[in-house]
Parts: sequence; C-alpha cells; structure tokens
Amino acid sequence: MKKDLPFPTLLAGPILRRAEPERVCIWIASSKPVSIRAEIFRVDDLRKTTNAYDSKINVKAIGLGSAESLRLGERLYVGLVTALPIQEGEEDDNNNDVVVNNDSHPTKVGFPIDDLLAYNIELSCKDGYVKKSETLKDLGLLSGNNSIIYGDHYGDGNNKKNNDIMLPTFFLRGPNTPLNVLHGSCRKLHGKGEDCLVIADKLIKDSVKDLNRRPSALFLTGDQIYADDVAGPLIRYLNQFSINLLGWEEEIHGIHQKLSEIDIGERQRIVTEHAKFTSDNASNHLFSFGEFAAMYLIGWNVENWPHSYPDTKTIAHRKQKRYRMEIKQLERARKAMPAVRRVFANIPTYMIFDDHEITDDWNITMEWHEGVKASDCGKQIVANGFAAFWAFQGWGNDPNLYSDEFIQNIVKYLEKNGSINISERKAFEDYLWDFHGWTFNAPTNPPTIFLDCRTQRQYDSVNGPPMLLDDEGLHALSRAALQANYKKEDQLIIVSPTPVFGFELAEELQEYLASKSTVYKWDLETWASNEKGFIRFLTFINQNMALRSCIFLSGDVHYGFTIRAGFKFLQKRNGKENLTTSITQLTSSALKTTSLSKEVIINEVLGRLSQLFSSRRSIRIGWNDIQSKSQKLKHQKKNGIVYADEYRVKPNSDAIERKPPDWIESRYIVKASGFSIPSLVITDNNIGLVTIDKHISKIFHKLLVHKKIR
Repeated sequence: MKKDLPFPTLLAGPILRRAEPERVCIWIASSKPVSIRAEIFRVDDLRKTTNAYDSKINVKAIGLGSAESLRLGERLYVGLVTALPIQEGEEDDNNNDVVVNNDSHPTKVGFPIDDLLAYNIELSCKDGYVKKSETLKDLGLLSGNNSIIYGDHYGDGNNKKNNDIMLPTFFLRGPNTPLNVLHGSCRKLHGKGEDCLVIADKLIKDSVKDLNRRPSALFLTGDQIYADDVAGPLIRYLNQFSINLLGWEEEIHGIHQKLSEIDIGERQRIVTEHAKFTSDNASNHLFSFGEFAAMYLIGWNVENWPHSYPDTKTIAHRKQKRYRMEIKQLERARKAMPAVRRVFANIPTYMIFDDHEITDDWNITMEWHEGVKASDCGKQIVANGFAAFWAFQGWGNDPNLYSDEFIQNIVKYLEKNGSINISERKAFEDYLWDFHGWTFNAPTNPPTIFLDCRTQRQYDSVNGPPMLLDDEGLHALSRAALQANYKKEDQLIIVSPTPVFGFELAEELQEYLASKSTVYKWDLETWASNEKGFIRFLTFINQNMALRSCIFLSGDVHYGFTIRAGFKFLQKRNGKENLTTSITQLTSSALKTTSLSKEVIINEVLGRLSQLFSSRRSIRIGWNDIQSKSQKLKHQKKNGIVYADEYRVKPNSDAIERKPPDWIESRYIVKASGFSIPSLVITDNNIGLVTIDKHISKIFHKLLVHKKIR
C-alpha cells in the first residue's frame, strides 16, 4: 500500500462488542479522526418504513451514543461508541420524541430482551471546512460484496426471506430463549483449511429471526492473530502498511537496522538473539506497534489486503515451495473475509489473548519471562503487542476496565511519533507489563468469566511448567464473578484459553516429549503439567466460590473435544460435607490452522485406536503436601460424578500408609463422532456451538466443520 493512495475512511468494523440491556458497544477503526454516532432500533419498527436504506433513517431510535475516535497514528484511529437506552420522555438530537419499549417488551431500564434489534452508525469528520458524514449505507456496507447485513442484499443475493433486514442485527438473550454461544480460537490467515468463521456466518444467516436458534454471543478464546508465525508473502506489506498508518517507522531497540530493510524470512535470528523469544516459527515476527495493528486490520477487512505479493523470484529457492503454499492459503482466507466482517458486525463478540497475540511461548517459564523482560528488544515488542491487543480486542470487552490514565498512557505515547527518550519508553513498557486487569465477565446467563492465564502466572521453578493463575489471578476471577452477580452454588461459565481438563493421552505424550527435549519445543504449559497450580485452582472454585456446576470453554490445542468431570475437596470443614463441583469442559480449536501431524497422531492414534485399549474414565486422588504425588486409580465404569467414598486403593499401595487423600478428581471424554471406533477428538478446523437450555439444566456441544457436524 503506497502512502499516496487514499485510505478508506473505515479501516475495520463495525464490530459489535459488549452488548447488554444497559449498553451496546460498537468498535471501529478509521483512517481519519471521526465523531461516531450510534443508533439502536427495534427491527419491528424498521419494518414500518420504506426509507430504511436512506442515509438518514426516519425511525425512532431506542438507543443513542456518541464518541470521538482516538489517534494511534497519522492514519490510524480507533473508536468505541457506547449506545445507551433512551428513556421514556427523552428526546434524541433531532428533537424527535422517543419511546424506548412498547408494552409487549417491558423492561425497567434498558434495551428490550429477546427482541431483534438493529443498529446504524454515522461517522462525521471535517473535510477542509466542510463537515462530512457517512452512514453504513454511504460506506457501501448495506449491499454488494461488502454487505454486513443478512437481508436480500446479502452477498449471494439469495436471501429473500430476510428482505426486511435492512441493517446489522443482534439480540439480547433473556430467560425465554436458550443460550446459544459460538466459540473458537487459533485463526492463522495462512493456516491450512477453510476459515470456520464462515460457518458462523451461515448459522446467523439461517437463523436471523429465529432467536431460539440464533447465536447470541461469539467467544474468541485466543490467538486471534499470529504475531510470531506470519506468512512470508505478507510481511513486507504489513511493514509498509504500518508505516503508512502511523506516519513514522518505529525503531526497535537492540536492532541496528530499520524493519523495512530486513528481508523476508530473516527475523528469526533477531528474535532469538535480541528479543530472547523461543518461538521457532518467527522468521517474519511482528515487531512494531504498527505491524501488530496492520495484522489486525488485514485479519478483519479484505479492503486492507495487498493487491499482489512479492514475486517468488525474490525468495530463496529452498523457501519457494512454502512461500507458494502460504499464498494459496492466504487466498482461501481472503475469500472468507466478507463473511468474517459480517459475523463480527452481527453478534456481540468477546475476546481474550493466548500466546500468539504476542509470541509463542509467552511467559511459559520464569526463565522466559525474566529473560525477555531484561531485553530491550523483547520488552518493547511485548509492550507493542499489549497496546495493540487493548486497542483492537480488550477495549470492547468491557470499557469500564480501562481508566482514563490507562488509555492516555497509550494514546500520548503513540502521539509522539517515536520521538521519545529512554525513560519515556521504559515507563510505557513497564506500565503495560505491570497491568493485570485483563480478566473480565461477559453478560450471559449463566455469567461468563474470561481468564487471563498469561500475565498472572506463578512459577515454582526456573524452567518448569507454570501455575497458570497466581493469587492475584484467582482473586480477579472471584471479583469478576461478583461483578456479574454470581451467587454461591450458581452455575458459571469460565473461559480458559488452555483447556483446564485436557485430553489426557495427548497431554501425557506432550509431557513425555518435553522431558526428552524442552518445554519450549513442546509448549508444556497445560494446567495438568503443574499439578499444584491445577489443584489450587480447582480447590479455589470449589471451596472459595462454592461452585457447584461449571462449564469451561477453551481452545489452543488445535483439536476439539468434550469432557465431563468432577472435583471434590475431601477434608471436611466445620464437620460439614464438601460439595462436588460438576464440570463440563468444551474445547474448540482451531478456526483456521489444521495440520497433518495433528490429524494422524491426535485423531487416528490417540483419539481412535486408544479406545481399544483403555477406558474413557479416569479417576485420580491426591494430597496437597509437596512430597506426595497424586495417584491414578483403577475403577469400574459408572455414570455420574465420582464421590469420595468411591475411590479404591490397592491393598499393597503406599497410599494406605499416608493420611487420607485431600481431593478426588474424575473425568471422561465424550465421544465426538459416530463411527464404530469413534475418534474422541476432532482435528479438522472447527468452531464450537454451545447450547444451554433456558432452565440451565442441559448442555449441548457441537463441533462444526465444513460440511460436517460432530
């Protein structure tokens, strides 16, 4: 993208973010400073007019909001507008009388629930001395190939049954409809296979008006971008795009050359030697804030993509085969981009990071954390990743999490266009490294808590696997649950990027391979790999939060599965029997990045053939003292939860000589497909659909792949 070419006003979005009866948040990125105005409508009201496609919609809004975009670069602005309900008797900016809800959808204060809603935004900016305003229609987003609506102007032109859908739509789920949530992770643009967000697009299209079937939220559980594993055909474009966005080229400390001077595929040595990163797929790693921002923008809007890629003749001969394959996969991703944009515009979306938003192995060990933090280069890159995550993902999850001080720290730092001294740079980096306020709740019923399992870790050795949550992280979970009005013994949904209850056979193989090599090569950072931290976490939700029933939603592992589990702390308190926490682990991964090795080893060997030789149920008892290791027990197959009096110990076991166990945990993996010897996992690219009935008593999990449902 050459600097003299005009940028579109809207670089990305609109993306529907936090949505609840009290407020609806909409995010955009623009190439110029804009004032953003949002209007919320009831779709039934829009049906009463024939002018809904006009730039000015002549329908009474039930919600309004306005905001100013924030400058992150010369041609990069982000904005988050929060629309609030208009209360009866209030008037909008055009002096039209406004009534929020009719009698058939009464609410005390807020937007109507279980009712199809729509929104429009208007972007205003000064073009010289003239103020120019553009709505979604003016921006070309209500028809044609870039349409973000599911009406008769939907991209394929075949959706006449929804010809009264004139704007992007959504709904706020209430007690009379089931909770339908989509979840997925790991979307690498040059990853193999089809982008499964296209499946989400079709699901919404087919159920636009059917609120019993239509998903009401999308949970992205990690690795929305791959900052380390970047396609060779993209890196030069991303670098130039970033310079055009910011208006300046960021200097990376410790590197004695400009990023624009580094050849394709030549960044691996730099990140290893200077940044102290351990990713072994970092030959085109993102470095600058602008490069991170550019990666988000091409991941969310096809209009930001390059028209062509560098010729293969410029690539070393040994790398040309991989380069051509990356181009092939990128073109598959490009075709899916209009569907991706449409999905984000029509469903409240919540996002948390895993590792690839920053770099592979991020905070995997104490050695990694301390080594990177002591590196000027590595510390700067991580801080850039943090700032970009906030701007493009974190902010919309819950605007209240980020103080004016936090926001201004990022905005004012970037306003200086790289003209900063050493103390300013270090202060900025330290501020972001020390910020641990990423945990948040999403307004679902039951409530959902998204865990930050990356910045709130605890290490009990230099090179060993970490506890994924320290004391601060556990208290952040409890605090977020209270903010969501969680009451003891209620049900809770917890998003952990890495599965809390993983596929045991795969994790045991992973641990064995790491013992023969390194934790970095085999990503040994599962919950179970640090048993002390794993049990500490389960004990906390069982004892401190009195969590009777819990659903874990996860991604990360590049395969999908469902596990039923139970955990009980056995030591009685005040003479009372402890409750058992019933757990359902739902894992969906990856949206776009499958691999042959996963398909063969995980699916065919561990997922299918293992059923011939082992039971699906696993029971483990353990002790909380450091010297004692947990013990896996033989058992009989039984339905339901394993209680304390059901464990068995062999007569000659040394467990008899110990004190009684402190805890018991059981799990079994639910079959995912219907073959005679079914696989326990799905290794195709997939997206998960979770359905919880309105009584919160039944949970259904479908792993959807292209042309298949498991």
